[in-house]
Amino acid sequence: MTGTMWRNDVPSPRTILRFPFGLIRMTGNESVDFLHRITSNDFTAFTSGNIQKTLLITDKGRILDAVWVIHRGDHILMLTSNGMTSDVMQWLNKYIVMEEIELHDAGVEYSVDIFFNQQYEFYQSDYFGFPASFRIAVPSEFISDELPATVMEEFELWRIWNGIPKAKKELVNEFNPLELNLWDWINFSKGCYIGQEVIARLDAYNKIQRCLCRISSEAKIDAEEILIDDVGAVIGRITSVVQKENEYIGLAVIRLQWSKELHQVRSKDNSAVVTLEKIFAKRAYGNT
Repeated sequence: MTGTMWRNDVPSPRTILRFPFGLIRMTGNESVDFLHRITSNDFTAFTSGNIQKTLLITDKGRILDAVWVIHRGDHILMLTSNGMTSDVMQWLNKYIVMEEIELHDAGVEYSVDIFFNQQYEFYQSDYFGFPASFRIAVPSEFISDELPATVMEEFELWRIWNGIPKAKKELVNEFNPLELNLWDWINFSKGCYIGQEVIARLDAYNKIQRCLCRISSEAKIDAEEILIDDVGAVIGRITSVVQKENEYIGLAVIRLQWSKELHQVRSKDNSAVVTLEKIFAKRAYGNT
């Protein structure tokens, strides 16, 4: 394979100012209990100054979004994926029935800076397994209106290299959280939440059918392309792609059986040879 020198240096980002989150402001005394009842993680000890990551899952066990929730005393701030604010608010409002909870798009009120692998006196959590500090800024503290393109290009390569799912790419209604290796976003000991029964069955009966993989190709490949084996059977779909020098590096969600047996597959549209480089799965399942 050509163009491999860069592979020795895929550094993690250090600081990204005005990270492209969507922001939702939630007010109401029942907000914490509501989040505990409908999302995947535990909010029983969630108090002012805390941050908690959690998943919004459909009743069929599929992904809506991965979010971070920050308790700011008189309100809660939810950090959604970029472009997901409206969808998340609509989903939350569907389950707000008797609760006195109000939601507001807070994208013009706040911005969020992320400091990776650095300990600051901000909200301490992780970004899909990577230690991170989250700082909330108000308009007077905004640094700039847009992130430099090179920053996000470097971030995208790092994201794909490390198997980090993204909204409208991997975090979509087609996949469930366990296929995307999001085990630590779920509290398996808590009671019911939206989608809990489906997730519990997948875990208890080893019914995970697909997994997230890193792929590469010397030929051009594109997101949304179907992957096939040597006899033409469909085994999965490419979800994200970035070009680095003479290579295309991407993520794909493929059938678990083929991820264990094959090292190379082909894209259905242009017959590009695609190498399966790494499986992102904390648990191995043989029941496919």
